[in-house]
Amino acid sequence: MFPPTGNGSIGFMTTRKAITAASSNQQLTVFVGAVRAVGLAKSLNSRHSYTLIIPANSAFAALSRAQVIRLHESGNFRKIIRYHTVRGRLTPQRFASGARPETLLGKRLTLSKTGPVYKVNGATVLCGNITTRNATIYIIDKVLATAPLRR
Repeated sequence: MFPPTGNGSIGFMTTRKAITAASSNQQLTVFVGAVRAVGLAKSLNSRHSYTLIIPANSAFAALSRAQVIRLHESGNFRKIIRYHTVRGRLTPQRFASGARPETLLGKRLTLSKTGPVYKVNGATVLCGNITTRNATIYIIDKVLATAPLRR
């Protein structure tokens, strides 16, 4: 998922602010594009001590046409981004303890760990605990929604 060195590598990402770091990785371009489209890039790069739970591009590709249309409806991308953002830096220990952190949207997520598998609301963490200058990033395999994105 990450090149060993250079742009998009974990070493590169740790030296950048969250959205700048995420934009350097080709697996995260859909989410970063949505953040930029709704004008949240500057805000998220200036926040401190938070966690971004970013769906990989493949998570967006798995959505049906109807779900993608619903995402583009008025304000939905902004809500989705806020639902994928948590105050404070989440650690693997918080997943293991079954924490229920509140998102910027005011909704709670359910974190879990079974064996080596970490999950957020049932979505599998593909890669996580990536520390950037101002946030921690977890990459997941599904797009989280507060209401079902009808197929």
